[in-house]
Amino acid sequence: MTATPDPGEFDEAAIPLLELRHRMKNLIAVVQAVANQTLRSGRSIDEARRALDGRLAAMGQAVDMLLGSGWSAGSLRALIEGALMDEGDRVRIEGPDVMLGADAVMALTLVFHELESNAIKYGALSGHAGRVDVAWCVEDGRLLLSWTEHGGPPCVAPSRQGFGSRMIAKLLGGRFRGSAETDYAAGGLRWRLTAPLEALGG
Repeated sequence: MTATPDPGEFDEAAIPLLELRHRMKNLIAVVQAVANQTLRSGRSIDEARRALDGRLAAMGQAVDMLLGSGWSAGSLRALIEGALMDEGDRVRIEGPDVMLGADAVMALTLVFHELESNAIKYGALSGHAGRVDVAWCVEDGRLLLSWTEHGGPPCVAPSRQGFGSRMIAKLLGGRFRGSAETDYAAGGLRWRLTAPLEALGG
């Protein structure tokens, strides 16, 4: 009797060795970049360690999702729900089913980790009344995605560009040909991403 494979398990033999090596090298490069930027940005060793732990944990979630698909693609909705599952009904998620390539899954997982972390520290998720709306659509072959905070403390633009802003610009502005805008409105931070769906692997 032949055992039925677990759909959550990933058969490494399904990916040619050269392709697997390429993907692992990309992953290691991202980990190195995140670690270097985190250590450079931290005000103390303890702060850098905590930040790096959170970022690596977020990347681990992305890896779990990708392994379930043979490292080929992942759902944008599943990515967002996984990244924000601890926030419960304080986050409203709305958008069509969109599939992303593996590199885009990794990049956007890190982006949402940074947005959530900043909202918990300084924004809408720092108090009990705040909430976040995450919405996206596809228009003319482009993904339009927004993160909008409500009910938090007054929003103030930072005096210097932080890790999250630098990382978002680097991850999304190059290969993915995306543009991101951050609006520090008094009513709450709003972040918007526009990128060609083709570049995101969708």
